[in-house]
Amino acid sequence: MELTFYKLRICDSDLVLVDDIEAGGKTRDWEKVAAAILKRRLGAGADRLAVLARAEKSFWLRVFGTEGEGGPCADAALCAARYLMDSGRTGADSIAMRAAGGELGVDVLDSASLGLSLGPPRGLPDGEELDAGRAASRATTIESGGRRYLALPLAVGLPPAGAVAVFADGGASRARARISSPGKDEAPPAVSVRVVSRSEMRVSFPSGGRIDSCAASALALAAAASVGYADREAMIAMRSGALWAEWTPRAGVYVAGRPEYVYRGEYHLAEKD
Repeated sequence: MELTFYKLRICDSDLVLVDDIEAGGKTRDWEKVAAAILKRRLGAGADRLAVLARAEKSFWLRVFGTEGEGGPCADAALCAARYLMDSGRTGADSIAMRAAGGELGVDVLDSASLGLSLGPPRGLPDGEELDAGRAASRATTIESGGRRYLALPLAVGLPPAGAVAVFADGGASRARARISSPGKDEAPPAVSVRVVSRSEMRVSFPSGGRIDSCAASALALAAAASVGYADREAMIAMRSGALWAEWTPRAGVYVAGRPEYVYRGEYHLAEKD
């Protein structure tokens, strides 16, 4: 069968979204689809595949990377909510979805802007919920290329994933920091943060990994606010757009942005017998 998909982008993350809501419970080999369709040269080229299905009375959001199901889903939730809103499947002020990590609630802010809470920042590796004081106490200094950088490891996102905010000094646009971890454990990704003002930061992060644009924004704000570099709400600018982030004691870090459509395409999916 020919599978219709939509490619969407939010800041520095791009996703392939498939509407499988009316599939009637058919089994699809989505991991195989993701392995093919996410390829940059031969496929549609994206960081993740997001699939919308029906789970009882709720929308079910599944996220796949090249290595299988799982990974960050905040960007996917915003893109899926934009599609559901545009396709007339919801007219509410908020859009509820079920994902592997539990229930997600996306707020409709206007005709194209959406937001959601990513919860509180957590410590690494213990997962403790952190306020600004406890987060600041975990800041450290690392060296790379003969320069020293302030770094703060945190777990953020949906689901929370470990990453390290690295603050670039001296006007550098990106801190090229090599972060090592003991033993065979994989090192957390580095999110480079340049503080422009107390209400604006510029951020870059590795694409296609364990962190997405929403999580990178939440990490940057939580880290910068904790060490006193920024206020608790700021515009987080990236190469391809910007997100608004706000950190409140009650709701954790809230991120809002405008997912954009790139194009619509077709993919041939061989159905199982």
